[in-house]
Amino acid sequence: MHELNFHCRWRIEFAKQISEKISKIQGVRAIVIGGSVARGYADEYADLEIPIFWDKSPNEDIRKFIVSELNASYLYPYNYDAMEDNLLINEFQVDLWHCTVPHEESVIDSIIKDFDTDLGSSNFMDTIRACIPLHGDQLINSWKNKAQLYPRQLAINNIEKSLQSIKSGQVELYVKRQNPTMVCEHIIELQKQLFVILLALNNEYFPSFKWLYKSLENIRIKPEGIEQRFRDIFNYSTNKSVENIIKIIYEVIDLINKIYPEINTEIVYNNLKPTRKKHYYPVSLL
Repeated sequence: MHELNFHCRWRIEFAKQISEKISKIQGVRAIVIGGSVARGYADEYADLEIPIFWDKSPNEDIRKFIVSELNASYLYPYNYDAMEDNLLINEFQVDLWHCTVPHEESVIDSIIKDFDTDLGSSNFMDTIRACIPLHGDQLINSWKNKAQLYPRQLAINNIEKSLQSIKSGQVELYVKRQNPTMVCEHIIELQKQLFVILLALNNEYFPSFKWLYKSLENIRIKPEGIEQRFRDIFNYSTNKSVENIIKIIYEVIDLINKIYPEINTEIVYNNLKPTRKKHYYPVSLL
């Protein structure tokens, strides 16, 4: 791990204090630090994400006991079903995630054995890869070992799923109709799908879209300058923005064809064709 900045370091020390209190509660199997702190991205705005892994889901009394022990208050109204408590401790936000070991182990199996493309499950695998163990090191390290795996079939499934959403016909129609709002919305969706594909090409799990640019900086297999090109797209005219995103799409397809030649990318070429034809005269059944 690279050297952590000041914002990461003090949050880690604070998390250790929190873990010391929570780890003594019966049923707690492991506690980790997740989010920007674990990844080394924390800045002055960063909160602290602490997943807690239990034998079984804690009841309301236990969760409220934890809040009391931490001298915390609720940032949002308490919601038992959410299984996440967003707290304020000395005006600093701490998010406690309440997870169960059996459920998370089933998530790991769904990814490693069944090649599931669910982004939520992939995000858990990314969290485990990046997390800093505070309690229950043996369990977490066993999960980390599994999270280092990234089966080839999983990459293929993720790429094929995202390829189905790579379409540009409609966006060209929005350009013609001078609807920049819909053009931007469509380009953002294309960027998201390309991001998921690039993660799969690099055997990386999904960190959430908020880490899109950080992740693009760190991956090796990608179109040249992709991070800045993604940003620049929103500074161009709508016509130029569409031209640039389509160019990036073709570059990503080239990467897919080189690394996974068994994937049929023809669907994308078809989906990049305009979907509407011009009709200058009335149409009739007669």
